[in-house]
Amino acid sequence: MIKMETEKIEDVTSNTQYPMTILPYDTTRKKDSTTSSNFNTEREACVRYFEKWSESDQVEFVEGLLSKMCHYQHGHINNYLKPMLQRDFISLLPKKGLDHVAENILSYLDADNLKNAELVCKEWLRVISEGMLWKKLIERRVRSVSLWRGLAERRGWIQYLFKPRPGDNHRPHSFYRSLYPKIIRDIHSIESNWRNGKHILQRINCRSENSKGVYCLQYDDQKIVSGLRDNTIKIWDRSTLQCTKVLIGHTGSVLCLQYDDKVIISGSSDSTVRVWNVESGEMVNTLIHHCEAVLHLRFNNGMMVTCSKDRSIAVWDMVSQGEITLRRVLVGHRAAVNVVDFDEKYIVSASGDRTIKVWNTSSCEFVRTLNGHRRGIACLQYRDRLVVSGSSDNTIRSSFSF
Repeated sequence: MIKMETEKIEDVTSNTQYPMTILPYDTTRKKDSTTSSNFNTEREACVRYFEKWSESDQVEFVEGLLSKMCHYQHGHINNYLKPMLQRDFISLLPKKGLDHVAENILSYLDADNLKNAELVCKEWLRVISEGMLWKKLIERRVRSVSLWRGLAERRGWIQYLFKPRPGDNHRPHSFYRSLYPKIIRDIHSIESNWRNGKHILQRINCRSENSKGVYCLQYDDQKIVSGLRDNTIKIWDRSTLQCTKVLIGHTGSVLCLQYDDKVIISGSSDSTVRVWNVESGEMVNTLIHHCEAVLHLRFNNGMMVTCSKDRSIAVWDMVSQGEITLRRVLVGHRAAVNVVDFDEKYIVSASGDRTIKVWNTSSCEFVRTLNGHRRGIACLQYRDRLVVSGSSDNTIRSSFSF
């Protein structure tokens, strides 16, 4: 006997419950080996009639047959149809001239799954190879992960990514296939060295007659740019650690700076913001607005934000090195504004008044205040709607979304 299970189904409209009988598929049941003597003759006749009918008539006929069958027969036919209904669409798409669609689908795989996809069949391997999917995977990591970007530039393999330079050709797929595990090993080695304290310590002596401190710095693979207490900005060669330029102009300590491939912009306790040509070291602009020390600044995409001990935040439009105009002054903090950060949507500022304030980037209108710290906030970073702040109350706090 086949055990039958009964459950109750509730009719939503009438709240009436009806019994439902579930017939489990009996996998142990064997196909009946006995057939009638004229089965084969009758079957061949049915097939001949079936082949003469239209597709719609054939479907209607099969539906009628299925309605006459029992649960066991339905299960048997279901198992028979499953492999027939499966399709290797990745292999079929190129046959329809849609190689790019197959490549795009597989491009969403991470490294482990892409490695497994190569083993499915020769056609999948061909799609991955001709689509240069390992190259595209590396490029995505370089765009989104700063560590990958730094390694690409330092190790030199960034020249083989993205669009080749005029006259150059891409490396073959095998190059990128072997490059990926080398990058992973490199990253693991770097992380292991940091964890185990394996590093080479090099020192630059910034002491001068009037200076006993370095207040800010930024570096890249070629240089280190530092802001000093002796009112100067000094640029050091990364390989030799020798000073290559001294930028003189501030009359107070250089408290903050940022540079890109064109300019160095610095803020000082002399309450000015100064702009320098990064190649020549020449001072090309001086911005006078704040009435006390400029404590922090950030610039990006034609916009700059500065903050000061005078409790204000200044938003600037940057047309060129020599053309920087004040757009708006943001007032609201009750103590020195120690740090600012921004993206295309929000400006975020932190102050000694224990608060973080959020402002709209385009309109410069106040959005809200984030509370939580019990003492002044000394540092802050804002990225992807996440604000992480550090305070003199010995805590680090994070705030997500606004």
